[in-house]
Amino acid sequence: MNTFQNSLLNSYKLIVVESKKSPEIVSLIPKFDKGITQLNEITTEIDSLRIQQAKNIKGITQDKNDRLEELGDFIIDVAGAIHSYAVEKGDKTLQAKVDYKINKVHSMKQGELKTAAGIVLEEVAKLPATALTEEGITDEEMTEFEALYNDLKDTTNGNREAVIERSSHTDRIAELFAQAASLKKNTLDRLATQFQRKAPEFYQRYKDASTVIYRRAPKSSNTPEVKA
Repeated sequence: MNTFQNSLLNSYKLIVVESKKSPEIVSLIPKFDKGITQLNEITTEIDSLRIQQAKNIKGITQDKNDRLEELGDFIIDVAGAIHSYAVEKGDKTLQAKVDYKINKVHSMKQGELKTAAGIVLEEVAKLPATALTEEGITDEEMTEFEALYNDLKDTTNGNREAVIERSSHTDRIAELFAQAASLKKNTLDRLATQFQRKAPEFYQRYKDASTVIYRRAPKSSNTPEVKA
């Protein structure tokens, strides 16, 4: 959800809160009362969706970060084994290709890790079948390394899985905001004018709650607060 949506949601929730404070007044207009109940249901669902959306994105991001860290560990171990093999064979070119020290790997970004993993696996494919076994790297570890690399290499920085999951929540949230806007504009606002006569203090609180206050992305340190 963006900043304006959060502010709009806060406004809708405040309308509900103010209405619940004065049930005897709200009940004077049964359809207004029903509309407040509907608005409460909508805001409750939006709240639930935005929390779930945040959890999904955080969880998937953490999982991916863990897998990237694991990929880095494989790069270090396998590259080290290849380097040891290359030293024994006097192959300085191969040594240079797989010179991935711990500090260097741990400072790599996502794309760099994938590139390094691809290079290491490419060099592994050129070695004799038992070369890495002698250096302590098992076939099972190589299978896991390759599977992890293949799983990660096609994903993007935007987290493909998160975007897919997030899009379903985003669509539903947009739907709910449209319902809330229509309900407020075509029912609540139309009926609320009666409260100017029947309960002017409540009417003023309703109008105040309806004011959406938010901040646009700042263009300068003097960016003012905006009311909509």
